[in-house]
Amino acid sequence: MTSNHSARHVCSLPPGPRLPRVAQAALRLWSYSDLSDRGHQRYGDTFTVRFGTLPTAVLTRDRDAIRRLYTGDPLTKRHGNDLLRSLMGERSVLMLEPTEHLTRRRMLLPSFHAERIQSYASLIENLTRSELERWEPGAVLHVQPVARTLTLNVILQAVLGISDVAVRRRLHRIFDALNTPLNAFAWLVPQVTHRSRWNVLSRRPWHLKDELDALLLERIAATRADALLPQRGDILAIMVRSRDENGVGLTDEELRDELLTLIMAGHETTANAIAWGVELLVHNPAVMVEVRDRERDDIYLEALAKEILRIRSPFPVTSARHILEPFAIGEWTIHPDVMILVDAYGVHHDPRIYDEPHVFHPERFLTESPDAYSFLPFGGGAHRCLGASLALLELKTVLGALLAHVELAPTSTKPARSVPCGPTVAPRAGARVRVLSKLK
Repeated sequence: MTSNHSARHVCSLPPGPRLPRVAQAALRLWSYSDLSDRGHQRYGDTFTVRFGTLPTAVLTRDRDAIRRLYTGDPLTKRHGNDLLRSLMGERSVLMLEPTEHLTRRRMLLPSFHAERIQSYASLIENLTRSELERWEPGAVLHVQPVARTLTLNVILQAVLGISDVAVRRRLHRIFDALNTPLNAFAWLVPQVTHRSRWNVLSRRPWHLKDELDALLLERIAATRADALLPQRGDILAIMVRSRDENGVGLTDEELRDELLTLIMAGHETTANAIAWGVELLVHNPAVMVEVRDRERDDIYLEALAKEILRIRSPFPVTSARHILEPFAIGEWTIHPDVMILVDAYGVHHDPRIYDEPHVFHPERFLTESPDAYSFLPFGGGAHRCLGASLALLELKTVLGALLAHVELAPTSTKPARSVPCGPTVAPRAGARVRVLSKLK
């Protein structure tokens, strides 16, 4: 037996920080970059983490391990999304076991066909221009809440097929109430979210969740009854029409949970990416000039969007997996009861992959295209984000329109630090900028 083979059986977990669980949870929320950078510097590409009351996990930027997590037989890999179950619902594609997950994913893919997603570009452009018309020279704005409103309106029209102002207001109120520091902490201490008459902290969030569920079920019923359903092009209509290989469609509860997933994972994450984009651009004026000089060249805008998602991924941990058999990472063998977390931040800031990884440089994506295991804002494999193309389109379109119509300046001397925003991260103060002038 080789020494390497022996080592794998002697050690089941790599070393990791010895800080208390609550301290590691705090680092995960408030200083993830320090946790990742220092952990990899001390322990290597893979180390053990213990966040709050969550089970022990390993955090890795090992690209060979990531490749094997994302490829091979998907039936041997279970999602690690149980933490999201109370929010997304039992029947979301994120929560399904491997066999059912693949069937559901095949049903949902037609809703995200490239040509269909591209057809939403004019909607996104028009919504963005309408918002920019309200921006006045001299005003100081917090971009993140504005972007949240914008991306939620995109979701309402492109996904739900509605532009009803009353519905928009109801949804905005619910999401604003759910987006609190306590709820951000609850991702790492799920006991806080348990529904119980004795759990006072959970009463308000569950009341809001019930209200959101009822609103979505109302919309599903109206869509099923719509005489124009066959002609509608919104994502909800397509999902209602979708059938599996046995001719069976999605139930109301399954549709509700898929809509929850799209709304929760879609609008907040994309809004944070837009806010990060503005934050980075105003502190890198040469890039703003380059975008304008290229007159909204789509190739450069895509490189810009990818660089934003690389250097400030809204999800620093982009995937979580339970492998249903022992899984080797380097010299370690990870047992099936240990979750494996893919450290997207760690990969995106690895100098072996990206030259000067902490420098904002969109041109890097013009000269080379990273492989599927080096660029991870949307995860990968059988669980890669279904809405990735819509998020990328929103980011390109919004930033392109913004730079074409307004001149912005920072209100601070350096880019903001990250702060938790639910399970994602956003710029502190919501990307605070000053409007200098209107260009067109």
